[in-house]
Amino acid sequence: MSERTSHSKQERTHGRGHGHGHGDRSFLPALGHHRSVRLYDAFGLLIGAPWVYAAAAKAARLDGAGPAVVVDVGCGSGQLLRRVGREHPEARLVGVDPDERILAIARRAALRSRDVAVRTARWEVGYAEDLPLADGSVDRVLSSLMFHHLEPLGRTAMLSEVRRVLRPGGELVLADFDGSPGRLPAVGPLRNLPMAVFTPGEVPQLLADGGFTVVDQQRVRLVIGGVSVWRAAPA
Repeated sequence: MSERTSHSKQERTHGRGHGHGHGDRSFLPALGHHRSVRLYDAFGLLIGAPWVYAAAAKAARLDGAGPAVVVDVGCGSGQLLRRVGREHPEARLVGVDPDERILAIARRAALRSRDVAVRTARWEVGYAEDLPLADGSVDRVLSSLMFHHLEPLGRTAMLSEVRRVLRPGGELVLADFDGSPGRLPAVGPLRNLPMAVFTPGEVPQLLADGGFTVVDQQRVRLVIGGVSVWRAAPA
């Protein structure tokens, strides 16, 4: 996601890494470098990310929700939102990511879609700590395989922002590595991924500290690690 440029670790808010950004903020692009952005979807397919997107879309519980506003924080190339749009054509979709290059990929893919909800989606340059959304304007906030990139202060800031933008009755669906093993050991290049895996139970505690109550948890086992999909509501 993103991180403010600062002179000390304590001052940093959050980030996928260093070196790229807008103004005083920097972020690590998909797979660690701008050269890798176009490989993002292929890599996701390799590790089994579509299983996570399917589980997250299901956890959003949008059946019968009408024209719900659904936001994906750290949307990347937009795969999760495209799935939501296919399954829920009445949804109003918003993708937020700090990387303009990957948002351009998301926009192009959306325009090729047959699904109206996807073609009309909004794609916004923005950061998890400062979402470009009005207070109480969102029914569901989704975020998949991004939260682990944030530094501790950034995680706190993101959860605060999610609480701000959610409408009464709104929910957060957060999918990320949970510390459980994957289908294969992390060897070779997989060891060098910009990924800090959470320990078991860490994310539910972070959600509780951020003012959320976990109401459901599903698990998906990827090639490189186990993932949980948490559905949480403001406490």
